[in-house]
Amino acid sequence: MINSDDLAQMRADLAAMRQDNEINIVIRRGSTTLAAQPVRIARQGSQAQPRDSLGGEEVRGRVVVVGGVDFDVQVGDRFNDTGGVLYRVAFVRPNRLVAVVAEAEAVQ
Repeated sequence: MINSDDLAQMRADLAAMRQDNEINIVIRRGSTTLAAQPVRIARQGSQAQPRDSLGGEEVRGRVVVVGGVDFDVQVGDRFNDTGGVLYRVAFVRPNRLVAVVAEAEAVQ
């Protein structure tokens, strides 16, 4: 069984992994803008896929966004990375004991 020391070690390990390639994102939730939060964005295994959009074409790719246990994120949130790529949160994984992991779609 996992105890509090185990959870603390797992949180520390994930924090170190996140900090290896960490960026700060500012989430937009409806008309509200949240304070910047540190996360790591990593591509999921799927390929980016082109889709038709109004007046043109866009490409979407799946990513995971990993933050600490206090990462404030919800389905439908939007944010941009430091390169200006737009992301939309599609799912927030329910297990938040060690980290908050959201799945998002990058839109270009």
